[in-house]
Amino acid sequence: MAQFLPFQRQNIALVGVGDLGTQILLALIATKQANVIVLTRTAASKTLPPDLSSVPIIEADYADVSALTALLKSQNIEIVVSTLSSTPGLKAQYPLADAAKASGTVKLFVPSEWGLPNEGAKQRGEHNLFGFKDTFAEHLRTIGLPYARFYTGFFTEHLKWLVGLETNDFVNVLGKGETPFSVTSEEDIGGFVAHVLTSLPSDSPHLNNRCLRMEGERVTMRDLARIYNKPLLFVPQSNEIPAKTAEEAEFKTLLQIEADGGRASTGWDRLTATERGDAGAANKLWEGHVWKTVENTKTK
Repeated sequence: MAQFLPFQRQNIALVGVGDLGTQILLALIATKQANVIVLTRTAASKTLPPDLSSVPIIEADYADVSALTALLKSQNIEIVVSTLSSTPGLKAQYPLADAAKASGTVKLFVPSEWGLPNEGAKQRGEHNLFGFKDTFAEHLRTIGLPYARFYTGFFTEHLKWLVGLETNDFVNVLGKGETPFSVTSEEDIGGFVAHVLTSLPSDSPHLNNRCLRMEGERVTMRDLARIYNKPLLFVPQSNEIPAKTAEEAEFKTLLQIEADGGRASTGWDRLTATERGDAGAANKLWEGHVWKTVENTKTK
């Protein structure tokens, strides 16, 4: 049973504040157990919702390890949470991690995972997004900086995009659409992350060098067609999922290939290419929470 602490404020730096970052920030503030700063490359271009207007936004050069180290140390930051995306953003995590280690104050680094399990991708020799993220986790181990990796499956709010519904009003599917995969809403992700980071000590065995596998719901592509009340359209294996741009079509297709192969379950073991059977195992750390379903969020 996880040991949850009484009121204890954590000093947390949130790096990046897009859609998911905002949800994590909202949830952290709601706990009243966190002192949060937001780090961003261009502070002047960032605005937060009115209820977050008191959160400091600090402009930082992610490539300047010395300056980052001084910043984290001066703020006595204990936890760094990264929601950076895209290849440049993920690469920026290396100097951030080095600075976090050098600060002497950071006890836990949360890398930008927020998706499908990738543990073992590097060992398998994957030269893709999954291998890139797994390689960064190895860097954290190499420098001796404890981490917590959050596996969420697909974001519930992005499922219509994933199946190309906005493109042709069909649920476009690769394969038979019968393979179950994990989905979790961004709001639940934010709430879960905030809950465990402020309720457990940063050196908790539930966090320290752990992969936390959450799951709001387990569905198939056929389930989505039923829930959205839209017809299925089976896409030939040589074709891509309909999208607004070629880059988007390529990314959707990659994700659907993962889903069809069973690799979009948060219980997937990438190294052994088998289902572990523990999808959503981390949910127990948020006892009593009712997780949102696709049905709950289908109008978004």
